[in-house]
Amino acid sequence: MDNILHTTADLCLQLDQPQRLSSVEEVLRRATHLFGVTFFMFGMRTGKNISPPEQIVLSSYPKRWQAYYDGQQAHRFDPIFNFGMAATGPFRWEGRHVTPEQRALREMSVNCGMEFGFSCTDRGADGSIAMLSLCGGQPIAQEPMLWKHTSTAVSMLTGAIHRALIRLTLARIARADLAKEPLSESELKAIAMTASSMTAKEVAKVLGVQRGTVHYYLDRAAVKFGVATHKEAITKALAEGIVDVRNFPKAGFTGNERGFDN
Repeated sequence: MDNILHTTADLCLQLDQPQRLSSVEEVLRRATHLFGVTFFMFGMRTGKNISPPEQIVLSSYPKRWQAYYDGQQAHRFDPIFNFGMAATGPFRWEGRHVTPEQRALREMSVNCGMEFGFSCTDRGADGSIAMLSLCGGQPIAQEPMLWKHTSTAVSMLTGAIHRALIRLTLARIARADLAKEPLSESELKAIAMTASSMTAKEVAKVLGVQRGTVHYYLDRAAVKFGVATHKEAITKALAEGIVDVRNFPKAGFTGNERGFDN
């Protein structure tokens, strides 16, 4: 039982600085094995800090079930979704499907290997809301003490994923805003000197900044070019004629004060 809590804590630590959605999805896949389930679904709606609001859904649910759910517009009557939107914390699915529409949805879930499941809702101070659902074809955490540990663990994980996705969303919006800006003079110089084979240390000396600041300039340039790496940013700058190193001085500017022929 303690292993569930310890492993969940490790998964949460991995979400402190996620680089992309795929890293969050990998944590969710590992969580299915940890909790002894087959499928996961994580849905989040952003709050007042992000306008217009966005919705993110990460799911491994069967395509057949998803098609049925969307075709029936089941969010209108799905007892799991509607209870989760009004609740906070973990809850089991059993005994919640009452109306004919709900029972039909339940039958489809059973046919798709999703007979047993539980969900957990997390709410952010900014008004955002997230829900994690885990399910499969076998009973989950039937012993009271095991369910207690499972509930604690899934609450931790839901909150960690929620915060990670908010950070990723804000970072993506910031990158999009930054991409609209032109390259600054410092970014242009960093790109040009790096393209001439100067090291970050040499560029930093010329610009009168720290080496980390040079990497910051190159990072911003990469975002503005819409690429992932410094090398790609330099390649694009050269291809588009933004920088020209044909007549650029040798790396390090050795002997510049005496001319370039020395």
